[in-house]
Amino acid sequence: MTSKEEVLLITGPTGFVWFKTLLIALEAGHTVRAVIRRAEQAKKLQTHPKIAPYASKVEFAVLPDLTSAGAFDDKLEGVVAVLHIASPLAAESDDYDRDIIDPAVQICTSMLQSATKAPSVTRVVITSSMVTDRIYTTSDINSDPSRAVSSSMEAYCLSKALARVAARDFMAAHKLHFDVVQLLPGVIIGPDDRAENITDLKNNTPLWDLKLSSVLGHQQPYPMVGVPIHVADVARAHVDAVKASVSGNKDYLLAAGYPDGVAWDSMIDVARRHFPRHCGSKILPLGGTLPTTRWKVDCEDTERTFGWKFCSFDDTMEESIRQYLELLDVKG
Repeated sequence: MTSKEEVLLITGPTGFVWFKTLLIALEAGHTVRAVIRRAEQAKKLQTHPKIAPYASKVEFAVLPDLTSAGAFDDKLEGVVAVLHIASPLAAESDDYDRDIIDPAVQICTSMLQSATKAPSVTRVVITSSMVTDRIYTTSDINSDPSRAVSSSMEAYCLSKALARVAARDFMAAHKLHFDVVQLLPGVIIGPDDRAENITDLKNNTPLWDLKLSSVLGHQQPYPMVGVPIHVADVARAHVDAVKASVSGNKDYLLAAGYPDGVAWDSMIDVARRHFPRHCGSKILPLGGTLPTTRWKVDCEDTERTFGWKFCSFDDTMEESIRQYLELLDVKG
């Protein structure tokens, strides 16, 4: 689908998945046009120790507003594939429609509209989500546009469902010269390559403490679906999705531990196996709980198509806990 000299455009300014996807694309030898919101972000990214070795292979395109029609028109010149990750995260708001739901749909539609005007584009890869209320296979779309939401996470789930529907509707309504791949990850976890210190981790990594609740001694009242996926696997899937060996106009589920999923509190066992010195201390007090909602999902088709296996939950949690300890400057 693409040669490594052809340009990939990656949206999702400076986010957790965006950064890892940018890094993996560069490591694979691709040339990348990375969308950012503010010009000053470019210098910080260019000098980041993980990006700096590839500075000659990445250019930054400043786009303050991703939602407006035609926003991406002049960013797609010469681009062969788009990795479209940008979408609002779950954040508290007094208007979830304004801040989360509507922008998710608008950004997705804006990107697709711009791609129709870019003859060089052959594929658009969209980050959707498995966490759209109730999805078991890629043939299911379970969204109720009339349902009121009462929390930021509900708004996020609905935004992802509606953006997925919008993409499908767009594909049905237009004769496209490119195809579309939608990736549906579960709960994205793993070390954050952006973090250079513990403050970075705590301030910038989405829900970092929630995802380590059980080992940090936090009691979470609400369950989380037991369908984790390593951020590196999500990023690798985006980069590999531009390959001709991956069928287009198709959706792919991304989750480790399928078909039965995992129990989040089993991260305590991971900590005890790999970091026994710190278990029961102030650093890793254990004793927390993150209730699990069990989902059965089938990701066999994804692994078969992409040709590699997802990182296990245990290995992902080991990496996550290890990064936390290293950023605290604590020896394992």
